[in-house]
Amino acid sequence: MSHHPPVRKLRPQPDLDQLKRQAKELLQAFLDGDPAAVTEVNAFFHGADPATFALHHAQLVFARSHGFESWPKLKAHVDGVTVQRLAGFVRAGDIRQVEAMLKVRPELANMQMSYGDEHRPLHFAVMNRQPEIARILMHCGADARAGIHPHRDATTAATLAAERGFDEIVAIIETEEQKRREALSGPDTAVTSVQDDLSSAIASGDESQAFAMFQADPSLTVASDRDGWTPLHTACAVRNPALVDWLLRHSASPNQPGKDGRTAFDLAAMGRRTIQPQQFTAVAGLLRQAGAELTPRAAAALGDVEWLSARHAEGRLQNPITWSSGGLLTLAVRHNQPEVLRLLLDFGFDPDERIRSGEGEQAAISQAFPLWHCAELGRLEMAEMLIARGANLNQHVDSSGSPVYSAFSHRQWAMVDLFTRYGGIVGPDTAAIYRRTDIARRLLEDETGGTLPEGVVSPGRSVAADLLEFGCSGGAPEIVRLALPHLDWPRDDPRWFRYLARSLDFWNHIPWLYAANQELDRGTYIDCFLQVLARCNPNIVGGFGRTVLHEVAAMGDHVTEEEAAPFARALLAAGAHTNPRDEILGSTPLGWACRWGRLEVARILLEHGADPIEPEAEAWARPRAWAEKMGHAGIVKLLVDRGA
Repeated sequence: MSHHPPVRKLRPQPDLDQLKRQAKELLQAFLDGDPAAVTEVNAFFHGADPATFALHHAQLVFARSHGFESWPKLKAHVDGVTVQRLAGFVRAGDIRQVEAMLKVRPELANMQMSYGDEHRPLHFAVMNRQPEIARILMHCGADARAGIHPHRDATTAATLAAERGFDEIVAIIETEEQKRREALSGPDTAVTSVQDDLSSAIASGDESQAFAMFQADPSLTVASDRDGWTPLHTACAVRNPALVDWLLRHSASPNQPGKDGRTAFDLAAMGRRTIQPQQFTAVAGLLRQAGAELTPRAAAALGDVEWLSARHAEGRLQNPITWSSGGLLTLAVRHNQPEVLRLLLDFGFDPDERIRSGEGEQAAISQAFPLWHCAELGRLEMAEMLIARGANLNQHVDSSGSPVYSAFSHRQWAMVDLFTRYGGIVGPDTAAIYRRTDIARRLLEDETGGTLPEGVVSPGRSVAADLLEFGCSGGAPEIVRLALPHLDWPRDDPRWFRYLARSLDFWNHIPWLYAANQELDRGTYIDCFLQVLARCNPNIVGGFGRTVLHEVAAMGDHVTEEEAAPFARALLAAGAHTNPRDEILGSTPLGWACRWGRLEVARILLEHGADPIEPEAEAWARPRAWAEKMGHAGIVKLLVDRGA
């Protein structure tokens, strides 16, 4: 029997008395041997024994299944100690309330508002220029390098503070990050921000730069960067045998824990790059020779069923799942260890490896990691093993799609056949991105005829809406043409923003994307855009006050100047305004074009009346200020010629 531990979500305005009753019901069900209760308890409580399992244990399990560390944390959330309230006190500048909330739940300092809103309390402290609150949040573990979708690099708290010239907050961030490096590296190690540069060099594969930095400062071999990773951790994550060997011969500790307690061996197993077995075997051999202790992740990657079985027999084997990498089952798949996968499934581990992000009613669930990677890698035997144990073919791994999507996007056609035979569905997202008009038409017909299988679209969505979104993203004008008549939204409906913006993705032409199709026509995205634009107000506003014209000014580097320009012209011809300011960067579309270096878009905006000076703006948010600080000389000249 496969085990699927429930992942609970709180209802809006949860009632603590009701939650207490539910915890009591869980306790009684576990003591009665109810299979679902036993599964839930075993998933969240190690070594549960009915003879000693009490109410406080049941409350702990209940809290963890809701995504909270403990029952007191769950109770605090119900009592209003939430990240949303904390952010409200930050915006209000109420230091006393901020400190009081963080005393109860310090983890709120680094929590985003929700899955769909990546603002963190530190963002508000920076934008409101509140240095003392920024200091408090940093002291409690806030990450100043976490950005906000869809422009994360431009919207980290550290970047916002630096680009605004808030030097006092920049100093606070740097001081607190330095304290973290020192705490992680030990008392006798001199550490600086150079560690962060070294980590970047190793991660990017710049081996010569890394060795040059080690030669200049040998103490770097044992120092941690601001995230808690030593050079050995990073070298293992990219599976670089030469660097790993050198570091181990120069005092690097093979068992030093890093972030979340993960070791270098864990990172060698989990590294997100494509696994080259020879590289991993070489790195693993070097680590073991140096005395590295096995971990569950390392043992799963190495295929060490005896070690895993022994830990399970001792009651000490758990399955640590991360949002981006899955857990032990995913590692067994990625490292092609079918016997490990079979063993873990026999132990009762969740074949979908579900995990949540966030808490309360806004929590999001990601699942289906193992099967998604089976599809990616064409592991048919392991896929059938997972399906037989109840793995879900149509659930999604965060924003990476379902296992069926993975098979389709990786051109694993035998896997597509296997999945469809077992009920997997090529959904509207897959059909639209890959411009499969035949599948799109059939899905619309099934929805209209009432024969669409359950789960093909998310609750509250429709086939037409999904086809439109992903048809725009994938540059499929025929599919967009099919979908639009099924949507009767008014011109000012804010949902239109999402679909206009998706046409700017140029998804199939992102150079680094595994799922891209470079051979497809690049000229179709503007067609999709124009079709949607004809149905809506060009001044629709999206998240944090940005317009579609803002988004055109920040299109990805894989989109050329010549390709971006028609989108700006189309919006302006339809009546798009040039003066709205977004809520994070405080800038107009012209300001965005100056920040992101979109010379032609800037020129078009100026030709349509955009103010090159913007005297009413904050000094740091004016077009010329952006162009100068980002080093875009051509745009500076353009602005100067216009009187800026």
